[in-house]
Amino acid sequence: MTGRSKFEVLKTHSARLWWSLENNSPFISKPSSGMFTEVRLTPPGDARPLVGYYYKFVWEIIEGYFYPSKPPLPKRKTILLNKVPYPDYAEEVILDGQVVGHIFYDLKQRRFRFKPLYFLVEESVKNRHGYYAVVDLPRLSRGFTIKEDSILSSNLPASDRDEYIMLGTANGRYYGIGVRVRSNRIYTLKSWLAKPSSWLDKDPSMLEVVKFNEAALREKEEEAIRFIRSLKEKYNLPVFVSLSGGKDSLVTLHLTVKALGQENVTAIFNNTGLEFDETVEFARKVAEHYGVDFIEVDAGDNFWRGLEIMGPPARDYRWCCKVTKFSVLARTLKSAFPGGAISLVGQRKYESSARAMSPRIWRNEWLPSIIAASPIQDWTALDIWLYIFLEKLPVNKLYYVGFDRLGCWLCPATELGEIEIAKKAKPELYRKWENYLKSYAEKHGLPSEWVDCGLWRWIQPPKDILKECPASYKDQRGAQYQVSKKEDKLEFILLARPTTKLVPEKLLNLSISSPTIKLKKVQVEDNKLVIEPERVLTPRDMETLERVFMRAYYCAGCLECASNCPVGAISIDEKNGGVKINSDACKQCYLCNLKCPVAEYTLKTRGQS
Repeated sequence: MTGRSKFEVLKTHSARLWWSLENNSPFISKPSSGMFTEVRLTPPGDARPLVGYYYKFVWEIIEGYFYPSKPPLPKRKTILLNKVPYPDYAEEVILDGQVVGHIFYDLKQRRFRFKPLYFLVEESVKNRHGYYAVVDLPRLSRGFTIKEDSILSSNLPASDRDEYIMLGTANGRYYGIGVRVRSNRIYTLKSWLAKPSSWLDKDPSMLEVVKFNEAALREKEEEAIRFIRSLKEKYNLPVFVSLSGGKDSLVTLHLTVKALGQENVTAIFNNTGLEFDETVEFARKVAEHYGVDFIEVDAGDNFWRGLEIMGPPARDYRWCCKVTKFSVLARTLKSAFPGGAISLVGQRKYESSARAMSPRIWRNEWLPSIIAASPIQDWTALDIWLYIFLEKLPVNKLYYVGFDRLGCWLCPATELGEIEIAKKAKPELYRKWENYLKSYAEKHGLPSEWVDCGLWRWIQPPKDILKECPASYKDQRGAQYQVSKKEDKLEFILLARPTTKLVPEKLLNLSISSPTIKLKKVQVEDNKLVIEPERVLTPRDMETLERVFMRAYYCAGCLECASNCPVGAISIDEKNGGVKINSDACKQCYLCNLKCPVAEYTLKTRGQS
């Protein structure tokens, strides 16, 4: 992102959360009376309730830190989590209206850990709980190393156990958190002045929290319904809800049915072939529950065909989205809504910096006839959950085992800690994927960190990740081939098995798509093509020829090219595999070559596009 950093954008759009000191309850809008405080959350402040089995999982992490003593904090019915920036998975734990610590996944140690903070540290040091040190210093400062002779009393972790140490000055004015370095010295990571605080008296259930927030939730509901109705009135187009199987699209569908009636709503579920079985089943049952028309877009085995050619997808190498989502969905929408439609999506601005900058209404970039809009753009995750409880909506049970977002189970955007959580629910599924990654790494000479640290999730991993998991290697994914020049001929050597028949007519046919490429002769010799162009090719012509070559022999069968052809000149090649072009219909607009995900992302990894 240019200009402002992602964090600055999220800070600008950060959500606000209040906490009633009398009821010990979060409030999604500022209370009009009573004693309350505003909770200082790390941006974007998209807090959510801790529910189901995941409650037990998080509490066990906290207990593990304090073991063998018990955590000196109350085990409340209502606890919130809020994601925070970190090399991997990390969340603030909010209890009694204050952040009491972070749970996070340690990439070096490959385990979940707890970092106590603020009032929990103060209580622990005062009562000598957990790992602590009381120091004979006037103050604590970040970056200061505390020497052993300054420690008055302590319970330090064993030298082979890397745990945070809670710090406090003997005068009770300063507290902090540190780590053990060089014998019994402690390096101060963070410090703060002591603040008056206490645990609250009440322990409301989640249903009581819902009741406290009902008026604010009804206001949000009414605004969303007005928004949906105004869209329908303005554009007068059919309306469909993009159903993902997650909580946000569930609430969007619920609001849309309330606004327009079930007979005026269609639910569309994009089954990428990488959804959890529970998600597919849930999407179908939800559509049936609401009595709306249901269209399931099925990508089949598109991903697995693409995987053979492209290797694992990555955050900076997202060929998977085009192959499993955009291409198949575009064809369905063109067929189902030839005159255009309104697409209502469960997008929220607190999910990412890109969504924070997104307007509430926009034109679909790959299907301009579709008007996309988000009725819940300004809703937080807590708003969503409380509304689900208020309306007693069915919810995907995967949320209760720790899933925060639902989608493709092997998505590279997933944090390694989130993958570890998912493994507990789906061990066999992730075992197969890990075996594939290990096999791929061995075949391509990649280090063990590529799998163990999840470095496969990037072509070029960010610095903070490499700091935690140092590794040096060259990662060149994509269609595997080499190009060499011999006099007036070009040799394209296939380093991996083609997905179509290796015959000259494939290349000759698809080269029709470019007005600048004219081929005099194409021959096949073992695993290579010998190509004789009619003239010397410029660098731009060479890129074009490479795109055509990949489309001819490394086709993933996603039909993204056909979806974007303005004249319908592209169809499946039943004889030789892949696709073929109708030379009489083709206008040589070149769009098909630009839209091919195999060509696009392979050239990106080679620095050619």
